[in-house]
Amino acid sequence: MAILNPYISYESAKEALAYYEDVFSAENIFRLPLTKEQAEGYNIPDENLNDTTMHGGFTVLGVQIYVSDFAAGSKNSEDNNITLMIEVDNDNEDEIKAADDFYLRLHDSNQVEITMPYAEQFWGGKMGAFTDKYGVKWMLHLPPKEVDKSAFEEA
Repeated sequence: MAILNPYISYESAKEALAYYEDVFSAENIFRLPLTKEQAEGYNIPDENLNDTTMHGGFTVLGVQIYVSDFAAGSKNSEDNNITLMIEVDNDNEDEIKAADDFYLRLHDSNQVEITMPYAEQFWGGKMGAFTDKYGVKWMLHLPPKEVDKSAFEEA
């Protein structure tokens, strides 16, 4: 089975990790600074290497996210068209409660822009959307037990 691993670059992944830990209650946080040799390879000054991040990551609601100051040599753009969606298992009451608590924490933090409140939707599921301070767009989705296909048009 293939796995999709979101990998996001930041101006300072170290700062981003602290933000996600504080605001998103991220867990399993790790970070590897660049070595002197890696800095030379990227033509980066080797002072303050402890503030750089070659590879790092965290989990949110069990989803693994990877971060770096350099994702495949390119920078992340705040006007990107990528959205990360966390889908909750609608057969797991603990996950459903964790998602509700997660959304309330984000909402109350005033550290994200809520673009769609996490609420029941016309298709029977629950969905919310928000943008973090780095411009990363996120969705939180609880799918319905059964999809009401009358809500969708024929393709």
